[in-house]
Amino acid sequence: MVVSPIRAVNSLVASNSEVLDAWAKAIQGPLGSAVHGGGPVVLALKDLLHGVWLGHPLHPALTDVPLGAWTAGVMFDLLGVEDAADASFAVGSLAAVPTVLAGTADWLEITDAPRRVGFVHAVLNVAALGLVLLSLRARASGSRGQGIGLSLLGYSLAALSGWLGGELVYVLGSGVSRTAFEPASSDFVPATDVASLQEGVLARGRIEVDGQTVTLALLKRGSEVLAISGTCSHAGGPLPEGKLVDNDCVECPWHHSRFSLRDGRVRRGPATVPQPAYETRVRDGKVEVRRIA
Repeated sequence: MVVSPIRAVNSLVASNSEVLDAWAKAIQGPLGSAVHGGGPVVLALKDLLHGVWLGHPLHPALTDVPLGAWTAGVMFDLLGVEDAADASFAVGSLAAVPTVLAGTADWLEITDAPRRVGFVHAVLNVAALGLVLLSLRARASGSRGQGIGLSLLGYSLAALSGWLGGELVYVLGSGVSRTAFEPASSDFVPATDVASLQEGVLARGRIEVDGQTVTLALLKRGSEVLAISGTCSHAGGPLPEGKLVDNDCVECPWHHSRFSLRDGRVRRGPATVPQPAYETRVRDGKVEVRRIA
């Protein structure tokens, strides 16, 4: 009973990828342009919805509230506790609004398969919310049986959409930090020749740790060299190819996240996870780095 609709949605997404991409782009393009061109206040709100202040994506945390409240509503309906059921569906509907906004902010920054899966995820969520709102209206007008039927249908769509949300993260890797599995250097290791660095110019460094190559973004400031991971935690963008802003921040060339080159902190989203930062020293003409715990 559960596997069948899941397979149906999977098949729908896979067999209609071009159509879904066209629809998703038609919405994402104008909406993204409006948001990114909305000025500092809109961008600050976008960072709030991404969860920059939290150091963690906000949308997954918010989804627990509407899904939890609607689950309680279904249980109260089964038990015949009418007032509690109605209140649960109302609370869940209110909580769905910031949840949808946070999800939309994240969706504006993804492409390809995650974009179309996210599009179907969003459509199902909006449909679920609409059905629950219709259910609340039916309940208020005395059509309780109709209201329960509508809320059950809405809850079913929300559950299916929640599965797609898991598909986005656990299968497609959307929202997963691209630096999560970077090996850490416990000792100083050489990253580049100090002579190759120009004052105030972003540069690329590379270190070998546990047989893996780790790319760094470097910046020379007088006798000091700043170093953070060169792979953007948001989507893997190459930070050494980015832009230097605000004197000591790097802006990712892909989605314009900004990070402090001093400690890796996120200064602007869509990234929410800080960059690994490195302690540096100069020895025998080499810039050596060590991961800061």
